[in-house]
Amino acid sequence: MNNLGVYQDRFDESGLRIFDQAVEESRRREQHYVSLGHVLLAMAVADGGSFKHHLKTMRAALQLEPESVAVEVRLDKFLEYSPTYDGRGVRIGPDAIRFFRRAMKIARTNGREKIAAADLVSTVLQLAPILYTGPQQPGARLR
Repeated sequence: MNNLGVYQDRFDESGLRIFDQAVEESRRREQHYVSLGHVLLAMAVADGGSFKHHLKTMRAALQLEPESVAVEVRLDKFLEYSPTYDGRGVRIGPDAIRFFRRAMKIARTNGREKIAAADLVSTVLQLAPILYTGPQQPGARLR
């Protein structure tokens, strides 16, 4: 997809920073395909710590051990296996599109027409069930 303007028009300033960071990360890796992993990594580094704070809160609520490896490191490893796109421009993957649609619903529920960074964090918190594992835990389901 050459024209990312269609997506960019759907974000406010804070949401656009995360979107742009996800696109740039996919370009930096020469993948040219924005997956949900790229969006999550962009959130982990761009939103001032809110995303990481919520992850810590969820782990504490489930009485899981604190993370021994930073979320950025885990996502970085995960993105090594992300699909690539060899066409012109950058393609937004279907998982990222579904995620953005859900974020838009949250924004509209709150009376806004553009997605803010807070809407993206809220979307992550609403994904259920999320399989969340750590080095000491074989897996726990968040709801």
